[in-house]
Amino acid sequence: MRTIIRSALAAMLLLTGVSRAGAQEGDGRQPGERFRDCASCPEMVVVPAGSFMMGSPASEEGRQSEEGPQHLVTIASPFAVGVYEVTFAQWEACVDAGGCGGFRPRDEGWGRGSRPVMNVSREDVQEYVRWLSRETGEPYRLLTEAEWEYMARAGTEAPRYWGEAGMEQCRSANGADATAHQAYPNAADSFFVACTDGNVYTAPVGSFEPNGFGVYDVLGNVFEWTEDCWNGSHSGAPADGSARLQGDCSRRVARGGSYDLSPKYLRSALRFGVVARARNKDLGFRVARTMN
Repeated sequence: MRTIIRSALAAMLLLTGVSRAGAQEGDGRQPGERFRDCASCPEMVVVPAGSFMMGSPASEEGRQSEEGPQHLVTIASPFAVGVYEVTFAQWEACVDAGGCGGFRPRDEGWGRGSRPVMNVSREDVQEYVRWLSRETGEPYRLLTEAEWEYMARAGTEAPRYWGEAGMEQCRSANGADATAHQAYPNAADSFFVACTDGNVYTAPVGSFEPNGFGVYDVLGNVFEWTEDCWNGSHSGAPADGSARLQGDCSRRVARGGSYDLSPKYLRSALRFGVVARARNKDLGFRVARTMN
């Protein structure tokens, strides 16, 4: 598996015009390198700089109008992103240390520990990010929407980083499949992929294969908050990967889909506007860190 990840990363570095010899940036870390800033901190991986086409083409199956127009985005500097979605255990470390407002989100009876934390609003999430930054002295934050899609695609142009849907989903993402059908017996069979991943609801992080950047659960499991305010299209979006902080800021962009969605919705370009104060059982997050 490590060989596959290294090969995919090397291909991505070539695709984005970044060489290993010249890729070293802040903190002295190379793209693909993993690190952790404290014992209870999320494990991070360095993502290389590069360019990509953000959004989906009109021909993509399942495409929503808000996924366009496609536009070129250039990420000028490497950044670090959580290898996994933030877990209940990591959230509880924040609470135990006096952070996160003392808030302990519900797990719906599905389990805590290494499962992705959920039922957290955007402000809840920002409390965690502020605590993590104080704890480590490092600039932790949410990903921008453009950074999220760049990270999710990992150099791919297909709707999903594993290619098309079908049986591949059960190796690569926790989405609606034959197992999940148990919880939704009245839903049409066509909504579910005809494979079994063993998870009716959320799965422990890292249960599926990673994308080419070595990031897990990018699609499925839980939606992930991003920094951006909601806009109904990509028209006028920044081309440098920065956050879009104009528009309807009472809603923020969530990305990635969740455990209860069909392949139509588990796509790298899919985006939803979610009320910032919402605490939903299919909504969590992962963190990013600016490299000094």
